[in-house]
Parts: sequence; structure tokens; C-alpha cells
Amino acid sequence: MTNRLRVTHAVLSLELGGLERLVLDLTREGRARGQDVSVLCLERPGVLAPRAEELGARVLCLNKRPGFRLSARRAVAAALGELRPDVLHTHQAAVLFYAGPAARAAGVPVVHTKHLNHLRKAGVGFFRRLRMAWLFWLAGRYADTFCCVSQDIADEMAARHLVAPQKLEVVLNGINTEPFRHPTDRAAVRAELGVPLDAPLVGTVGRLTEVKRQDLLLAAFARVRAAHPAAHLLVVGDGPLRGALEAQARALGIVGATHFVGYRPDPERYLGAMDAFALTSKLEGLPLAVLEAWAAGLPVVASAVGGVPDLIEDGSSGFLFPFGDEARLVARLCEVLADPARGAALGAAGRAAVFAHYDLRRTAADYEVLYRTALRTKAPNGRVAPVAPGPV
Repeated sequence: MTNRLRVTHAVLSLELGGLERLVLDLTREGRARGQDVSVLCLERPGVLAPRAEELGARVLCLNKRPGFRLSARRAVAAALGELRPDVLHTHQAAVLFYAGPAARAAGVPVVHTKHLNHLRKAGVGFFRRLRMAWLFWLAGRYADTFCCVSQDIADEMAARHLVAPQKLEVVLNGINTEPFRHPTDRAAVRAELGVPLDAPLVGTVGRLTEVKRQDLLLAAFARVRAAHPAAHLLVVGDGPLRGALEAQARALGIVGATHFVGYRPDPERYLGAMDAFALTSKLEGLPLAVLEAWAAGLPVVASAVGGVPDLIEDGSSGFLFPFGDEARLVARLCEVLADPARGAALGAAGRAAVFAHYDLRRTAADYEVLYRTALRTKAPNGRVAPVAPGPV
């Protein structure tokens, strides 16, 4: 093994989502740190695959069909033989289940990241929860290091005895802060949307899926409009529920003030046009969307789920509300819109926290330390190159 690390990230696909965006970010930072990076997609490449290739990663897809396919382990073994990584970084339990045995057989250490606490997902029945716990336990045996993006997830894994305590690490997510160091053209974005420059603008960024519960935001915004008739809502992101959410906006009578712009590769541009940011998810790890909203200096109103309460200090760096509490969400949004100075103070506190603690370079450096530590424990002679110096 040379000082130049060969790292393969393994995912189901590179579709739109926070996990997939983090893989792209780790690819970018890994390349900046001198790594050779590849991405192994088990099911399909996904819409972000071309971007990964632009960043210098080789993307290899196995085209695994959905469902349980034990033969996928042989395909992963062949892919690892072709890619020859020093470290395999897996990002979903199902991926670890298929890739872990192949990596172990090849002597390749595995670093796994768990991005969400699925065992606390609302509406999951006992037997499905038991099946998920079994999968985490079985897959976790193949991880040399089991990373969690929040302490909430690590505590759950330890309390349920699903992962050996000595394997657990907490690696906080980070974002690329560079795009947020320069002001955006707020007037141009608002003109593009048809939003008056002086109109209050509430926004959110995220995949339009059931777990993100943007329907709660739409319902709350309809009530916010009663207090702030000039307010607009901006929804950045795409997903399977877009049609249903647009229909809901029509039914609520807010379609003229609600703007769905789909997925955008430059969320900082749209965040810079907002006055407040809302996150209404029922399940989160450490959401990149909140970090990006903070980096843009926005006051954040977020549901108190997963690692969000560890991230946001209620009343100091943002506002928290119990998941599903529409009245509290409405009250907090109205509060920051009615008192711009208060909102600016919350946004400034969040921005300071991001630049101090949640920069992507720190996240990438933390992972590289874990990569090399895992390699050191695998190397028969213990001779592994030290961590390469780089920006932190």
C-alpha cells in the first residue's frame, strides 16, 4: 500500500439525496487529499453519477435487481478485484450486507457510515423493526469501523447491542462552505421566481419523499399566510411526491405563492434568496440542509428528530418544534418573519457554528484517519503510511 489511498465508496445508487451528496463531497475532498476514489453502485448509477465522474471518480455499476439477491456478493467480489481499493466505505446497511463478506474475503477493511436512525422511524411495525435490527447486526459484523453521523444513532446502535462498542465512531457531517463565502444575487433569484424583493420568503431544500414531510410545511405555510399575506414559499428539490405536493398547494389555495423549482445543483443560490428555512422531517441524522441554511445565514425552524436537537440549540442557533406540531411550526415561522433582527441573530449563530465545526474538510480528514487506522489493523507488518497532510 502506498501513501496514495485507493478508496471505494459503495452505495445502492447515486440518486438525489443527502447521503449521495455527501459521497460526492467526500469524492471531491478525497481527490484534493490525494486519494484515488471510485464509487461502486449496486443497483443503478443514478442522476449524480456523471458528477462523480467529473470529480475524478470511476463509477462502476453492478445493475443488481431490487430485492434479496445473494448472487450480488459474487458481483461485488469481482468488482473489488477490478477496483482494488485499500479501503471500502459503505453507506447503507443493505450495501454492507452484500459488500462486507466480499471485502473481508479480499482482506479489504470496511468503514461503514449510518446516516439515519431507521429503528426510530414512525409507523414501522414490531416485526419490520426486528428485521431491520437483525440486518444491522448481521451487516455490522463485517464493518471494521461503524460510523454514525450523530450521537443519537451511535447511542441506538450501542443500546440495542447491534454493533460492538469498540467499532463505533461518531463522524459529524460537513458541507463545502466555499460557495457560501460569497454573497448571492438575491434580487436576481427572486426575479427569476417572480417573488417581490420585499416579500417574506420561507424555504426548504430536500428530496420530496415521505420521510421529509414537506406536506406539513405546506399546511403550516397556508396558516402563516394569514398573518403574513405577502409571504411566499420556495421548495427546492425533487422526488416521487412532487405531484402530490403541488396538488396539495392548489387545494390549500397557496399555489400562486408556492414555488417548486426541482433539484438544483447550487442550493446556495436559492438559500441566499430566503428569509427563513424550515425542516419538517420525521427522521433525520445530521441534515446537510440545515448546515447549508446556516451557512447562508438563515434562521432555521426544524423538527426535533434524530440528531437535530444535538445540532440546534433551541432559541440560540435556531428553533425546534416537536415533529408534527403544526401550531408550533406556524408560531416559530411567524416569529422569525415578524422580527427580522431576531431571525438574523439566529442565522448568524448558525453560520458561525458551521464555519467552526461543520466544514467538509474536517469530515474528510476524520474519515481519512479512520481509513488509515483500519488499514493499520489489517496490515500484517503494521507498516501503513501516515495520514497525508492536507486542509482540515
